[in-house]
Amino acid sequence: MIKRVLRYLGWAVGGLVALVLVGALIFANRLYASLPQTTGTMEMAGLEADASIVRDGYGVPHIFAQTDHDGFYAMGVAHAQDRLWQMEITRRALRGRLAEILGEPGLDADIFFRTMGLGAAADTAVENLPADVRAALQAYADGVNAVMAAPGFVPPPEFQILMFAPEPWQPADTVVVYKAIALDLFGNAFQEPAMAALVDHLGEQRAAEFIGRYPDDAPRSLSMADIGIEATDLPPAQEPAPMVGPEDTGRDGSNNWVLAGSRTTSGLPILANDPHLGLAAPAIWYLARLTTPNGSVVGATLPGTPFVTLGRTDEIAWGFTNTGPDVGDLHPVTEADVTGQREEHIRVRFGEDVIIQRRETATGPVLDPKNFNYPVPEGSDFFALQWMLDEPDDATTGVGLHIIEADDWDGFVAAVRGFVAPQQNMVFADRDGDIGFYAPARIPVRDEAGNWVSTIPFEELPHTLNPDRGFVATANNKIVPDDYPHYITSEWYGVSRIRRIYEGIEEQPVHDLDSMQALQIDTVSDTARRLLPVLLEAEPSSEAGRAALALLADWNADMAVDRPEPLIYSAWMRQLSQDIYGDELDALMPRWHGDRRVFMMDVLTGDLGHWCDNPAVARTVTCQDLTGPALDQAMSAAMADYGDDFTAWRWGDVHYARHAHRPFSDFPVLSDWFTITTPVPGDGSTVNVAHYSYRSPGYDVFHGASYRALYDMAAPDTSRFMITTGQSGNVMSRHYDDLAPLWGRGEYITIPTGWTLETMPEGLSVLTLQPGSQ
Repeated sequence: MIKRVLRYLGWAVGGLVALVLVGALIFANRLYASLPQTTGTMEMAGLEADASIVRDGYGVPHIFAQTDHDGFYAMGVAHAQDRLWQMEITRRALRGRLAEILGEPGLDADIFFRTMGLGAAADTAVENLPADVRAALQAYADGVNAVMAAPGFVPPPEFQILMFAPEPWQPADTVVVYKAIALDLFGNAFQEPAMAALVDHLGEQRAAEFIGRYPDDAPRSLSMADIGIEATDLPPAQEPAPMVGPEDTGRDGSNNWVLAGSRTTSGLPILANDPHLGLAAPAIWYLARLTTPNGSVVGATLPGTPFVTLGRTDEIAWGFTNTGPDVGDLHPVTEADVTGQREEHIRVRFGEDVIIQRRETATGPVLDPKNFNYPVPEGSDFFALQWMLDEPDDATTGVGLHIIEADDWDGFVAAVRGFVAPQQNMVFADRDGDIGFYAPARIPVRDEAGNWVSTIPFEELPHTLNPDRGFVATANNKIVPDDYPHYITSEWYGVSRIRRIYEGIEEQPVHDLDSMQALQIDTVSDTARRLLPVLLEAEPSSEAGRAALALLADWNADMAVDRPEPLIYSAWMRQLSQDIYGDELDALMPRWHGDRRVFMMDVLTGDLGHWCDNPAVARTVTCQDLTGPALDQAMSAAMADYGDDFTAWRWGDVHYARHAHRPFSDFPVLSDWFTITTPVPGDGSTVNVAHYSYRSPGYDVFHGASYRALYDMAAPDTSRFMITTGQSGNVMSRHYDDLAPLWGRGEYITIPTGWTLETMPEGLSVLTLQPGSQ
């Protein structure tokens, strides 16, 4: 009897295991079935004529279309095939619909974006776009939707794991992506309460010292002569002393520069661009080439949008960095200031739905204190936001379309003239040899009471054409001279990067792509070079501290992945920062602890040494009193984490880029599958930027060069490109992470536009799109 029971039990267990294995195989097969079709033919409703998507060995699509409509349609097809989940999660986040699929974890983001009202604003704005822009957005949406409607379509793994289906893409969904970029880069309004608390705690003078001045000797990208405004033409702006930003962590960073032919070996311009953004899996950008009878355009596209945002055509090249203007204010208001409200119904998966009241004032949306933890001044009920995203805007969405139609400086300027937000430092080059710069946007002019009364005229915004020095470079630094007559912001940053970029450009008379690549991936810390002479005077008491100091004495400040010195230096600076200003900040320390490079420079090498004193002790404390013990403490903690043999430490072992997947990097088990990690050199001060946070343990990199490009106007097909992870957003694809090691090592790929369908290289994957019935 017992044997029979055991035999039946064995059969049952075996059957269960078999069912599990079969289920797993079926699920795995379905996951692989979600990979896109990249060869053969597909019939697509709404296509006007045959088009082709030719993918190279890295999955980069070369799109060939007979009309602009079909080109944007095919871009939608490529994006939907490779980045459909990214598009879906982005759209849901921006429209405040994450909780519908994620449940409670998505609720806070939903409340924020419902309050901002981006979705509703996009739905209204799309109706007012020019006809050519609306047509491009509709063609793109039709391409996206054709992929989802194709026979046998299987959605990417995320949809299958979360068990829901993607919805059709709408032109307004593209508009909301552009509005979200403007929100992300629009200024410091959300930090104003924290700044007020800092000033209240430290006093105005000490707070200004802590925030950090913009150094007098740091480059300003333009002169008044560049801009073409005489200093006497307009009254000076009422601008506070320029600062380096409230956190000095460079989270909104980027580099770009353009060299005139007088500074290149070829005699024609070279343009470099690397926007710095939060790292993600898949990459924020998607590389693509689009060729129609009107010519070719190639570069970085944003999934969810049809245009090449950063790149080159056959005639011009362009690149952006963030200007960081002050185009947002928080105003304390009362209930009497509310001018309207509407109910926002948020569906919560696996939970109770939530209803919030979105209230408006004359300036913008109300930030409900129940959802926004900002201390409201006495006599007020809450804050209301004022920003440029509430202004009419029928131009920003179409800038990408009009830039690719330009073939010279005048055409480029005409394309960006109506740009509203976010303000960008745009560098330009063309094959005729012109180089230029423009920072277009709608920037408010305020009266003495802070009221918005007008905007800076387009012709008086920062710009230049063919400056005498032969180059323009920006790195989120102060772009305007001190006598510029308009206020843009007082919070400039990127000081270390712009100094190193200027040094790299000016150290030799002419450059080529190789020297510009070396500068773009440069990992020598200007901050470390300037601080080391003072740091090396430290007197550590521990054996490890003294040995570490001897090692740093021969270090050239290169934050290389294969050396221990970057880790020693970084651990030391983190501890020394805590020791210098932790006592002053007290309870505010968790909010403000960061890599405050300009402040630390002024403390250790300038006139702010009084910050090293500690009133809580009976004697005066100098900075040198702190540096040695800080090194001892840093080495002790680091050896506990990384081993006693610090000569064997390697920066790349602890300093690695973490490309987080939304949302699965936060899910146990799935995180290891979807998250991409890559060892990287550099830190927050290097041209090849790689930020880590002082407010969390370790040195994980959360922010870096999201895209790198070098455009040679003498030989455009030799231009170089790189993104952070891979072309595909599908974890089952070999292109999900194949570019990550190259990006981490500072390597590039080329995307030539000189070949056609008839002359294409061998070994490429060709997908032919054919018009189909509705």
